[in-house]
Amino acid sequence: MTQTTQKEKTLLSPRIPRDTEHERYHPELEEELKECLFCLHRNEMMFDLEVDTDLIEQHIYERQALLARYRYLLGKARELGLHTILEKYQPVG
Repeated sequence: MTQTTQKEKTLLSPRIPRDTEHERYHPELEEELKECLFCLHRNEMMFDLEVDTDLIEQHIYERQALLARYRYLLGKARELGLHTILEKYQPVG
């Protein structure tokens, strides 16, 4: 049984850099980013509707926690080199 080299495995010319992002794709990371953005949006809506000062404060802290999670997930995508996800989910303020 002969071993196949990397060059034999791909049909691409060796002069064309191989895009391996699809091989590193993590759908669960993208789902977590979607969920985090949804929660941030919901938090913003609830904050706008709230009148009780204690609950307003709760929404502020919740937003800070969600933003920390969002930054973590973007950092993870950056670490993995998932440029498609990074372009799709631009940082929020």
